[in-house]
Amino acid sequence: MKKRTRNIIGFSILILLLAFWIVLFRYVNPQVIVAKIGAANGYLILFLLGALGGVSIFTGPSYFIALTTLAIGGLNPFLLGLAGGLGVTIGDSVIFLLGVSAGKKAPEGFQKKLEALEKRTKNKPDWLVNLILYLYIGFTPLPNELATIALGLIGYKKKTIIVFLLLGNITSGVLTAILIRFGINLFGG
Repeated sequence: MKKRTRNIIGFSILILLLAFWIVLFRYVNPQVIVAKIGAANGYLILFLLGALGGVSIFTGPSYFIALTTLAIGGLNPFLLGLAGGLGVTIGDSVIFLLGVSAGKKAPEGFQKKLEALEKRTKNKPDWLVNLILYLYIGFTPLPNELATIALGLIGYKKKTIIVFLLLGNITSGVLTAILIRFGINLFGG
């Protein structure tokens, strides 16, 4: 199957999934969904969606849709952040490790850009690089892949990045769940 055809199919599936969620929420209250699947299953589902969503930019929206649904449905925002953060960290770690192996096989022109990035990163104190990584992952809506692939390509310390990915993903999940919960209550959803 051609790459273009696969991309069209993948995008179509994403659009259909989003349309399904929109129609579902039009007619079914999120509290009813959470009541049907149960709280424990909700955390497990979010964990699994986080792991799958962390592997690709295109599967990430399903994680955030589920996080929104479960937060509105009344599940604990801290447990949602923990379950989702663990799942997303697993997916991000896969991307990071792929970046590590791809960095060794990059073309020569690209290797020079990687060397420049590595030089800039190594000239900064470790605490600053880790803080920037944490703030990026935990407080921006940008895809984690931008950071994980770049750091993987330059061979950044594996254990360190996984710790800060985990902390950032948990922070992001908790903040999102709390903001959704308070936003719904504040604006009368």
